[in-house]
This record gives sequence, structure tokens and C-alpha cells, in this order.
Amino acid sequence: MPRQRLAPGEWGKITVTETGPGKFTASTYVRDEDGERRKASRSGVSAEDARRNLQRHLKVRTTPLSDSVVNDRTTLAELFELWLASKSNLKRQSQHQYRQAWKRNGAKKLGALRIRELPTSRAERHLAAVAARSASNAKTLRVVLVGMFAMAVRFDVVAVNPIRETSRAPGKRSKVRALTPAEFAQVRRAVREFRDQERRNGPKPGRQLPEFVDVLVSTGCRPNEILSLRWSDVDLLADPPTMTVSGTMVDHGAIEGEALHRQDERKGDAPDHTVILPRLAVEALTTLFGSAADPDAPVFTNRDGGWMSLANLRRSLRAALPEELRWVTPRSFRPTVATVVRDHLSPADAQAQLSHAKLATTERHYLERKTVGPDARTALDRYAEGK
Repeated sequence: MPRQRLAPGEWGKITVTETGPGKFTASTYVRDEDGERRKASRSGVSAEDARRNLQRHLKVRTTPLSDSVVNDRTTLAELFELWLASKSNLKRQSQHQYRQAWKRNGAKKLGALRIRELPTSRAERHLAAVAARSASNAKTLRVVLVGMFAMAVRFDVVAVNPIRETSRAPGKRSKVRALTPAEFAQVRRAVREFRDQERRNGPKPGRQLPEFVDVLVSTGCRPNEILSLRWSDVDLLADPPTMTVSGTMVDHGAIEGEALHRQDERKGDAPDHTVILPRLAVEALTTLFGSAADPDAPVFTNRDGGWMSLANLRRSLRAALPEELRWVTPRSFRPTVATVVRDHLSPADAQAQLSHAKLATTERHYLERKTVGPDARTALDRYAEGK
């Protein structure tokens, strides 16, 4: 009767030979997933030790991929470069962010390890150590490692992604807070007083800060989207007047070696977003329009007429506000607009105003939570009466 052929993944009889003083080698033939029959062996200090080592190896063995770009000899430093190079659709600022995360928290501690030398337990300990210093850094590094090991899985170097089972860095989600009408009035008053203060020398601080705040609170757009506006994006004579966001600003240092510049796509490659402008925004933009000549010129400009950096406006806003309003940043106006639109129209209208693809995003991150229950007196009275 002919010998039955091994199925892919099966191995034959294990034999153990003494190969030296106190050294034994166990070996067998394995039929790998590609159908090829290969010899596998492991050593130990005794025959039983060698046999156990070989059995452990056979349980996790994958088909050797010596000709593959990624194989079991690839180090994590090499894997990172291969993974990042494969992300051709990733924006350059995201690539820079991932490279910095790997350089700061991954390369020195993990880079020399081979792919199979980072099990879940070791990755868990490393991510926990990073999280103890910075939860946000641990979160970014975990994203990088998940992507790297997903690539290793696709090349059959490991069967499962060991990073997916690691704990996510604990992060306290900040409470959504919208400015009340009284607080907003106070903010407007403070930024105007800051701009109009007398100075003996130098340029006036916060030159366009009041108009920036008025447009933010009138639209709910992201601060860097507002700063990317060109006059060709604004139509103040339309009925109703509109503004179309089609890009975003990329600040100094977000991409290594590049200065502040306009990116001609929105966050997440979202489509252009048009909003109808209320009176406050129309008045603010009309004030700025007096110095505009070129339709492709920026709406908000630095002293030289070029693009304005959000860092400069954020610094001016912080300096302008009194202590009790120091929690307000340029990002505070987006949840404020969402909450106002939700309260006067609906959650779906708030989603549309902010241009979110999913209502859940608006509700989770941008709507101030309501804490007033409905008028349920009739129902509860009937229940108490046994009805």
C-alpha cells in the first residue's frame, strides 16, 4: 500500500539524534502551504527537549518566504519603511506624524526585532510604557504597529495580528462644551479690545482675530478650513450669500521641511462644502473685502498678504481672553455651532452644517449633551395610579 501523502501543514515522523555533548537535534519533513516538502529541525539539551522545541516550532510555522519582500527575517525597522512606502494614498502630514511616532517610541526599542519576535505580551508592555508618558503617543504608535503587522499577515509571516489584542491607551474624552450667548458676547468684546488696544511700537496684535471668530461661529467650519478660504470661495452678493470650503491649511512643521501652505483637499478627502452665511459672517467678510483685489488671494492674511497661520491666531486668542474664558480655543466654535443648530433645528441639520459623513460623529464629538428630561408627568402619574 503506498504511503499516504502529507496534507499541506502536516509533518511526518520526528527523529532525534545526538549531535554533540549535551546537544540533541530533532528533525522531520513538513509539507508547507505551497505544497513543497521541506526539512525542519530544532535542537535541545536532551532528546525530549529537542522534540518539544521542534513541536512548538511546527505549531507556528509558516511557509518560508525567502524571496518575498516581507519574510520571517524582516526586522521591524525594515517593516516600518515597507509599510509606510505602501501607503501611497496617505497624506504627507500623516506620513510625517507616523514617522515621528516610530522614531520617538518604536525604532530604538523595537526596530532590531524580527517580526515574530514581538508577541502580544511584549507589545502590550511597550505600549503601556509609552502610554505612561503620553496617551496620545501610545495611540499613534499602536496605529502604526497595527498597520505594520497587518502587512506581515498579508505576507503570511504571522497568522494573526498580535497588536490587535493589545489594550488601547486609556484616554479621557473631553466633555463637549458650547459657548453660551453671554460667553460668546464676552469673547467678541475681548478680542476687539485686544485688537484695538493702543501700542507705541510694532504691528497691531490680533489684526483679523475678531473677523476670524465671527466667521468661525457663523459656519462651524474647522479653523484651518476658514484660513484656507480664497475670495473666489466667497459669494457675498448671492441670495443667500455663501462660502465654499475646498481645502485646508497645513501649518509649519506638519510636513518635514515644508512651510505653511494651502492643501487643495479637505480632511479625509471630503468633498467641497458650501455653507449659507448669516449676517455676522457677511459683515465680517465685507470688512475684510476692502483690501482684496485678486480672487485667488487669501481671505485671512498675514501682514505680507500671504496665508495666515492658525498658531498665530490661537496665540492671539489666548492672550485676548480673560481667565474665566481661557478654555475657549478656535476649535470651541465648531461644537458651539453644532449645538445651536441641533437645538433650533435638528441633529441631522447639525450634521449637515458640519459636513460629517455620519451622524454618530456629530453626536459623539460635537454636540453638548442635553441633561433635561422630557415632560413625562402624565405617563408616570398613570403608572403610579396602577394604570
